Amino acid sequence: MLSYNWKSQDIVKKVYDILKDEIRVWMDIKGDMKDDMYDSMAEGVQNAEVVCCFMTPEYQKSPNCGLELKSAQRHGKRIIPCMVTDKKVWKPTGWLDLITGHIISIDFHDTSDENFSLQMKELIRRIKEQSPAPISPVSQIVSKPSYLFELIRHEYERNSRIERIMNPSKSFPIERSYINLAIVETKEQQEKEKKLGDTKRSDKIISTFEEIYGTKSVIQVKDIFEKCKDETSKLLVFGRAGIGKSTFCRFVAHQWAIGAIWTQYDLIVLIPLRRLTEKDRYPPLLPGTNYLPIDLIKKEYLPNLKKNDEKLLEEQLSKSKVLWLLDGYDEIAQNMPKSLKSLLFEQLLKTAHHILTSRPYLNTLSYDVNMEITGFTDDNIAEYVKQFFDQSKDKLKDALFKGQKLQSFLKSSPTIWGIAHIPVNLELICSLWDETPLPGTKELTVTALYDNITEWLCRRYLINQNSDIQMTKEDLYTDFRKELTFLETLAFKAMQNNTIILGKELLQKVFKETEYSSKHYALILKIGILKSIGDQSNGNQIEVQKDHYFVHLSFQEHFAARHLVKALSGPAPQEAIDFIKNQKYNQRFELVFSFASGLLIESDDAQCLDTFWNAILQEPLDLVGLRHMRIAISCFEESCLNENFKRRNELIDHIANWIKYTVQTNHDKISTYINDSLKRSNAVVNQPKVIDTLIHLLTTDDTKTKEKVLGLISQITISNPYPELIHQLVKSLEHQDSKVGAGACRALANIGKTTAIKDAIDPLVKAIENGDSGITRPACDALGEMGEKAASKDLIDALVKALGNEDSYIRWRACCALWRMGQKAATKEVIDVLLQALRNADSKVRTLACYALGAMGGNAPTEPVIDALKQALGNENSDVRTNASEALC
Repeated sequence: MLSYNWKSQDIVKKVYDILKDEIRVWMDIKGDMKDDMYDSMAEGVQNAEVVCCFMTPEYQKSPNCGLELKSAQRHGKRIIPCMVTDKKVWKPTGWLDLITGHIISIDFHDTSDENFSLQMKELIRRIKEQSPAPISPVSQIVSKPSYLFELIRHEYERNSRIERIMNPSKSFPIERSYINLAIVETKEQQEKEKKLGDTKRSDKIISTFEEIYGTKSVIQVKDIFEKCKDETSKLLVFGRAGIGKSTFCRFVAHQWAIGAIWTQYDLIVLIPLRRLTEKDRYPPLLPGTNYLPIDLIKKEYLPNLKKNDEKLLEEQLSKSKVLWLLDGYDEIAQNMPKSLKSLLFEQLLKTAHHILTSRPYLNTLSYDVNMEITGFTDDNIAEYVKQFFDQSKDKLKDALFKGQKLQSFLKSSPTIWGIAHIPVNLELICSLWDETPLPGTKELTVTALYDNITEWLCRRYLINQNSDIQMTKEDLYTDFRKELTFLETLAFKAMQNNTIILGKELLQKVFKETEYSSKHYALILKIGILKSIGDQSNGNQIEVQKDHYFVHLSFQEHFAARHLVKALSGPAPQEAIDFIKNQKYNQRFELVFSFASGLLIESDDAQCLDTFWNAILQEPLDLVGLRHMRIAISCFEESCLNENFKRRNELIDHIANWIKYTVQTNHDKISTYINDSLKRSNAVVNQPKVIDTLIHLLTTDDTKTKEKVLGLISQITISNPYPELIHQLVKSLEHQDSKVGAGACRALANIGKTTAIKDAIDPLVKAIENGDSGITRPACDALGEMGEKAASKDLIDALVKALGNEDSYIRWRACCALWRMGQKAATKEVIDVLLQALRNADSKVRTLACYALGAMGGNAPTEPVIDALKQALGNENSDVRTNASEALC
């Protein structure tokens, strides 16, 4: 097979004309697989014994040429590289160099008759050689090749960048996505494991904090199947809105495609489930007929498949190990087309290998292994902001300075800092800050963030139209009244219909109801909140005849809330009141009602706000009260910062009483509900009355109550802890029950992530010296978490002391803390101790010591440090060598 880019067609055609007389040769006459991709893969790569690639800069840039050659490599074809460009001018790099760099190329750049004849003889000789294909060190040859699978793999490889929601022209490599996964273990699972592991006490299960609330253990993406206990791999991965579930699916598909993970699978099939609701894409079938899994693959990845190829695909699927990635169960659960129910529930969800993603609500399916995408870590936020503003360096001279200012702004407000841990929110914040700094207030709610983004998008549209933007937000919204009303009505009706894909029928209804002319519809799309789904199969260019979607589900929920608020303040509010009463415990509308609460607070319409809260708090009420607590806390989070809200104290009293009831009873489900709600409600948990309640509960003599309170504090974000709260936590370190002491350590560690706690350092050091295995490690973890916020001499001294501990885990955690403290910890004493740690018997400690020295940068370039790091370059552990090298750089 001759693989080439069409710009090299003349020289390749000349090669072909000579070869065809004595060797059977295949050549796509147009190059780049322009004739037929399936034929090129099937007749060319699949049937070839030798692939001759004609290398030029254009060849390297061509996705299809890349597909051909990578496929040839994976299938063990012998590759003969031929240079068409002068090596002095250009050499292969990247993927092309990885495949061909270890093979001597044939030089065709000199097209003189003498050189061409000479090189042709060499090419024919090498083609006729019977030696097996050399195995590239970076490839893994597949045993049963399928060019159809290769086409799907190639699609994942090409889909290698994540576009920004607000500015799709900007993107970043998918490898730089921050996917943080945690294993969620339920109380029942833990009880079973404890019974199996402690047969002597199997009749008595101790109620620890972890048992009641469930534990979450961080896990790497590549390792997630290790928790599956049999030969099947069925996982539920859930996460909140905007947390990165779809990014996770794209990331793992890409990583599989490049051979980085899960090579045990012959094929991974990623299906965004929302697409199943597109009627044009999956039209209803005749009664008695159903869609099959192969139909999804054809529709999503292999359009225009020929019958022979379809039969081959069916055969290959039947004998291959396939993993299905089913993304967005919550987006389809209540709007499943009848013709696709059997496909999802009877086929896809019963496959032996699949991963299902969903928001936590609406999931009624049972899985043995549950995992949660936990959002950005503090370090991820800093890295993402830097990455975002690095892309603006060419446009803005002060881009890096703006990024640093944004990071300071984010950390200055606990509420905003909490919001920023959701990836989609952080992108919105960065986009807004890139154009204009956020308001000077530290009290930014999620509702205010989305309102600011909406205002910014409207102003951006006017700027692009060279129109005046010097107007108030009220005047701006007046100018865009018709467009915003259309979006609000569309969003609300879509939420009512439980749909995310907005069909043309729904658009037509909203056009009529809002009296918005479809001839102005292009303006709505240019604002950037609504997107159309291009249907290339029928070439439809008329936007109002296409299906649409909001750029993110949270925008649909925000605009639905705007519609609801307008209805409440309108002349006939009863329909909206009834809607709230009937749907307030439907978790699908939780974010809608939260947004509505925030919008009403901003509107200063006291009567409308009171009407909303009457509908939330008054009958009908759920019998148990769990959902009532959840929706009340969620809505109050968006309004509790407004001290003029007249029901504020009433709601704070309710929440304080719920906390008391929860920690003083043994109802696990109640504990889980309120714990989960408070974790997502930073503004609520920092109310003085709530903090006072936690302090009061810590003074109890009941051990179990104390454990529960400490467990709750270890999971919520307390930004400004009262001295009395710290005093009670420190006091709990000395409790006779080590579980209480360990819980106090975890609580202090959690607070120490965001706040310096100097008064806790000495007690934690004493706890480490105490030697009780149940508290020693949690105490060290707490000191480690305080590193960045409290880089005082006392803390540094404590960590230096911990580096001499007999427990390797404590030594390792001390190194971690010093590493994170970076330049703040560059004292001579610390450097000397880290140099000793480079000789520690534990490779983890040596690795982190290198990290710590590297983080200190220019403050630690002494000759002993450099000599020690150079010596570490010869360490037997590869991680130590790598980190020593990075530290020296």
